[in-house]
Amino acid sequence: MKKQALGPLKYGTTVQPWGRGAAAGGFVFLSGIDGVTDEHGRPAHGVAAQTLVTLNRVHRLLADAGAAFEDIVQFDQFLADPADRAEYMRVRDAWLAEHAPKLLSERSYASLLIYPALATPEMRVEIRAVAYLGS
Repeated sequence: MKKQALGPLKYGTTVQPWGRGAAAGGFVFLSGIDGVTDEHGRPAHGVAAQTLVTLNRVHRLLADAGAAFEDIVQFDQFLADPADRAEYMRVRDAWLAEHAPKLLSERSYASLLIYPALATPEMRVEIRAVAYLGS
C-alpha cells in the first residue's frame, strides 16, 4: 500500500494548518491531535476537558481511516504542564476503560511527555497515534 494522505483536519468549520496524517504499509499515522476547541469550535478549558475532546477526536479520526482505538501500537501523549499529569491520566484511563479496555489492560502504548511549548498557549494536551490495520 502506497502512502495515502488522510486529508485536511477540521475542528468545527476551521481547517487546521496541518493534515489528519497518512496511511501506509498497513498503518495509520495520525498527526498531533489536540482538544483546544471542540467539534463546534467552542473552547475546551482545562486538562480534563481537553483530554476528552482529544481522545474522542483521535477515536473518530482512526475510525475514519478504518482503524479502531485498540489497533493503536504507538500512543505519544504530550502535556504542557507536569502538574496536569495525574488528572490527565485519571481522565485518559477512565475514557480507555469505556472505549478501549483491551488497550488499557495491555498498557501496550508508550510515551507520556511533558512538553511545555505545545503549539499554542491554550493547548494542554496533544496526542499522536499510530494504529496497525493489518496487511
